[in-house]
Amino acid sequence: MSRTLPTTLAIKKIIPEAKGIKTFVFESNLKFNPGQFVMLWLPRVDEKPFGVWRAGKKEICITVSAVGNFSRKLHELKVGAKIGIRGAFGQGFTIPKNKKIVLVGGGFGTAPLLELAAVATACGCKINFIIGARSASLIFGKNYAEKLGANVFIATNDGSCGEKCLNTELLEKLTSDSSQKIDAVFTCGPELMMKRVAEICFESKIPCELSLERFMKCGFGVCGSCAMDNSGWCVCSHGPVISGAEALKFVEFGKYRRDSVGKRVEF
Repeated sequence: MSRTLPTTLAIKKIIPEAKGIKTFVFESNLKFNPGQFVMLWLPRVDEKPFGVWRAGKKEICITVSAVGNFSRKLHELKVGAKIGIRGAFGQGFTIPKNKKIVLVGGGFGTAPLLELAAVATACGCKINFIIGARSASLIFGKNYAEKLGANVFIATNDGSCGEKCLNTELLEKLTSDSSQKIDAVFTCGPELMMKRVAEICFESKIPCELSLERFMKCGFGVCGSCAMDNSGWCVCSHGPVISGAEALKFVEFGKYRRDSVGKRVEF
């Protein structure tokens, strides 16, 4: 697919995953690494970045939560509707081989980790997959992760599924358990969650990678709209995946982001 001009693809299938969360399936041979993203374009609406994962050899999946105008418009589409896709963009996760790893997903941020889980499993990794959400109705990715053979842990704020706690608390339990060998941790989800994951891993001296999200316009580092303050580091081209230790050095990480006109938005 082109980096500058969208390729038009028809929606092959729509899978309702959880409350307000749908997976859109497209027939495509798009080549990408786990953690990379694509830009979705809806004519007369907008263009937004989304993580991508694969359900089959000739299919790509994009999981979307209806949280804003663009995503709500996307949720209104039916099978057969056509949208524009550019990419894939950015730097993906480091692919572990024959390691014991932990994946920490929050909400629909779990989606890119499913692709990593599939590739890592094929590379001989043993996976503990922690999935968190506010309630059972918002849990996404559990069935997919279990089909891959991952050991799945669930955390919900209200205790309606799994343990009543934050998913980062489950990570703390694993990292403090001397019988649990952890070679690396990978995470995607709300930024405050990922910051805590990065802090836990830094304190435990465990390598960690996370996937940042920022407002993006071009997708390949030209416009600079996604640059992290005081660094010039563009999320779209240098990231979105970055080590937890490096992310903790950014002034804005876990504190604020910039909107479409550069205004600070606090987390």
